Amino acid sequence: MSILIIGGTGFIGARITERLVAKGEEVICFDLYPNPDKVSHLGDQVKVITGDVTRIEHIIEAIKEFRVERAINLAAVLVTESEAHLHSALRLNFMGMNNVFEAARLMGIKRIVYASSIAAYGLQSSFEDRPITEEDICHPTTAYGAHKLWSEFMARKYMEHHGMSIPGLRIAIVSGPGRKTGISAWSSTYIDRTVAGDPAEIPYRSNQRVLITYVDDTAETFVRLCFADSFKYSPIYNSLAYSVTIGELADIVKKFLPDAEISFNEDSQEMPLVNNWSSERLEREFGLKAPPIEEMVKKHINEVRRKADLPEI
Repeated sequence: MSILIIGGTGFIGARITERLVAKGEEVICFDLYPNPDKVSHLGDQVKVITGDVTRIEHIIEAIKEFRVERAINLAAVLVTESEAHLHSALRLNFMGMNNVFEAARLMGIKRIVYASSIAAYGLQSSFEDRPITEEDICHPTTAYGAHKLWSEFMARKYMEHHGMSIPGLRIAIVSGPGRKTGISAWSSTYIDRTVAGDPAEIPYRSNQRVLITYVDDTAETFVRLCFADSFKYSPIYNSLAYSVTIGELADIVKKFLPDAEISFNEDSQEMPLVNNWSSERLEREFGLKAPPIEEMVKKHINEVRRKADLPEI
């Protein structure tokens, strides 16, 4: 099967590509600024092409050339840049997403999987302190969050009017080696830097509670959504996630790296994201379960150490 991943050489996309290749699939990585080095080790099963998701003809051409049967869209302008560049962010986040839906409809592709976001919910204060479910009404406070919520609405319309299957994943803060962009890049750099022996400053309070997930768990979920025969629920899912304070995360790192120097900005404002939700829908339908959070942190540390030719802990 030929699968198109828009954003396929990015932080999450490259991990999805690895999993699809391991399943024997052909993967087409479609990026505006591709990074072929992220997937070059995967051989001829991966094709890397340059394309602009805001140009529907680019998507259609890729589908035709590679006889694409399914697609995953990860392309996005994240929160900070979306606030700074409202028009261009709207073109990519919303119109780009809609271009994927429409190109798939025109080309007869029935299964599209797409990235929604924790930002669609807005602030935790809108839900008090209880765990949020997919049935709750969203109250986005950022342009990025509104773009994601509107894309969810359009996905439902394409399913309703055109018989397509378009599951979406609301992704929590994604941690993993090498993430460098977005307001949540700290979730990677605080470990990446401490493994290198450098001090790490997290730009939030130590008592800031967050919903955090590991990049491999996110990639595996996208693969499951891509290949599921059908869906028991209206197909939008909260990702797997740990609800934890940033200080607790730092303490876990120090269990493995006792000399780690991690500081916080105790004067920072509240992070504009929810911090307590339920992943029960995803767990129940697909049998997915996040491992203990200590395993996530250790896995992150060891991956960074391997890349630096250091022994695992």
